[in-house]
Amino acid sequence: MVNWRKFWRRWGISLSYREPSSLPSYAWSYLDHLAAVYATLNTPDPRAEALIKKAKDEVDDLTWGDIFLFENIVFSLQPDEVIERNAWIIRERFREISCASVYEKYVESHIPTETDTPAKLSLLKADLTRILDVLHWYYSLIPDRERIRKSLTKYCMWMMVIYTAILWGIFVWCHHYGMNFLAMAVSVIYWGIIGGFVSSQRRMQSIPSDGDPLISVFGLDNADYYLWLSPLLGAVFAVILALMFVAGILKGSVFPDFYVRPPGPEGLTFFTFTWETLPKTAEDYGKLFVWAFLAGFAERLVPDSLDRLSEKLAPDQKKEQPAVPPIPSTKDKQTPPPPPKLDHQEAKDQGISPEAITDLLHTGQHPPAQEDKKDAG
Repeated sequence: MVNWRKFWRRWGISLSYREPSSLPSYAWSYLDHLAAVYATLNTPDPRAEALIKKAKDEVDDLTWGDIFLFENIVFSLQPDEVIERNAWIIRERFREISCASVYEKYVESHIPTETDTPAKLSLLKADLTRILDVLHWYYSLIPDRERIRKSLTKYCMWMMVIYTAILWGIFVWCHHYGMNFLAMAVSVIYWGIIGGFVSSQRRMQSIPSDGDPLISVFGLDNADYYLWLSPLLGAVFAVILALMFVAGILKGSVFPDFYVRPPGPEGLTFFTFTWETLPKTAEDYGKLFVWAFLAGFAERLVPDSLDRLSEKLAPDQKKEQPAVPPIPSTKDKQTPPPPPKLDHQEAKDQGISPEAITDLLHTGQHPPAQEDKKDAG
């Protein structure tokens, strides 16, 4: 699209208003305020003079970075007592524009508040300078984020209008030739697509507006992928859900009923099924279109239904577990034979004491007291 404002400026034609494409109108109002503050300081600075000249002669090239540099210069030229009094308002601006968690982390970082020594005053200036840096980071990216969100919303609206016009044209053609089944099928696809567009729009709105604006810009910049994927999946899921209604897989008072022509002696032909299968009543048409919209809007509706259906139809494939031998009862358990006695010299040659070997062989046997009691019984 041609930017006529920049076009006329390139030809040296002055305009009665100042709103170049690189900066919005409120950015110029912000710059005018900073220029007024600079004038009241009555302290010339060559960098500030160069930025003022650029704002006058090269309005199309001015950016938020230039405004931040100008405000940083003005901030450095202010007296110490003015900086001390402006600390609370700068921090309040940061609190309003950042999320609560970021500001809490900032407060926990032991922010400087005292100015009784030059070192503490220098630390306060460094803190406020960093806050101004973050503020202009937000100022430069938030408009881009909202611009992308607005353009994606407009795209969704235009596509919905285009699909509605196409549906209307198909309706006229189907009414002229009596294609009732085709009109119904196209309507199911249409409502699935509309549900997908609404779902993608909600996904874009769910991208957080607080926190680092660059993260949300990344999310919105890649959101156009869902603007064609969600409507496509919505159309497919709507058709599958309609087939589940026709097949009788989903039945109930909230599901539509269909009229299917009774089969003849040789069965029901495919084209008879496709051209004469229609909802029975007006309520069934309404239920069908609502469910088609939900199929595109709730993207997990049809996949979850198919998963539950596959679980019911799949045969039980339980893995055969090895048989566990029965645990012998205490009555059947016989007393193990006493461990063999090893020769002392043989055990010594092996490096293990006879006592240790005897203790190892007795592992798992009943204590002697229990054995005596068992024999007495």
